[in-house]
Amino acid sequence: MPNDQAMPNLWLMDWEAKAEAARRRYNELYPDRPINQIGDTLEVHFFLFAFSGSWENGKPLTDREIASVAMITPPGCFS
Repeated sequence: MPNDQAMPNLWLMDWEAKAEAARRRYNELYPDRPINQIGDTLEVHFFLFAFSGSWENGKPLTDREIASVAMITPPGCFS
């Protein structure tokens, strides 16, 4: 059995858990401006991790930034 089938991708699972924890923390700080879902684009990394110092220190994400975090790649986009 190949290694990728024998063991799940733990890094990916860890990243998803960290992203969900960041989303929940953001929603605790800003219940009036919630992030309802986490998308599959790089914006999740930028706004929840790279720029977390900003929203953790009193500056909530804009509507456009929240929409970017929730964005899902359209089906067939890369085919």
